[in-house]
Amino acid sequence: MPHLVLHHTANLDGFDSDLALAAANRALVDSGHFEDVAIKSRALALDHFRIGSADSGHGFVHATLKIMPGRSADIRAALGHAVHDALASCLPPLALHCQLCVEVVELQAATYIKSTHAPGGVPETCP
Repeated sequence: MPHLVLHHTANLDGFDSDLALAAANRALVDSGHFEDVAIKSRALALDHFRIGSADSGHGFVHATLKIMPGRSADIRAALGHAVHDALASCLPPLALHCQLCVEVVELQAATYIKSTHAPGGVPETCP
């Protein structure tokens, strides 16, 4: 845990989503709330999108950080700001209007199921 899902419009010329994920993951590790190996992140470029009624000249980067419950609102806000700042540092100068958004979502512990599968081994959850 956590999961970081990054959606961004494909029209952000020069935006390197892999670099952005690396920066966001580093910010999460630096927060002291997560082990490095526990962070799972991915980015999806969106070819089809709308921002209001505009058909061009706009783009966005939207990150959803999914974490287990139990952290205070202040900690969740600090995590959101850390991810936001990491992503903002990766935005190149753009020729269009871009919105950068981060939301922190608490997963439901009762319905989040996870197992770890070691290379060549049996899942750690098996008897």
